[in-house]
Amino acid sequence: MADKKVTLQIDGMHCGHCAAAVTDSLKKVKGVKDAETVYTTGKSRVLIDPEMAKVDDLVKAVEDAGYTVKSVKE
Repeated sequence: MADKKVTLQIDGMHCGHCAAAVTDSLKKVKGVKDAETVYTTGKSRVLIDPEMAKVDDLVKAVEDAGYTVKSVKE
């Protein structure tokens, strides 16, 4: 199955350190191939193997880092 792009709109990020924390947390999810987070836009763009990683896994990773996912675009 082809890789899937997911965009998460995240609430609560205020600086580059926040974005780095979210990115690091997302990259630890099994099946995440790449993740990039920009705090000024409040978005994380994540490339996943959909057979290994699910959107719920991404949301949990963001929440575990201390932030809230406002919306998901698949």
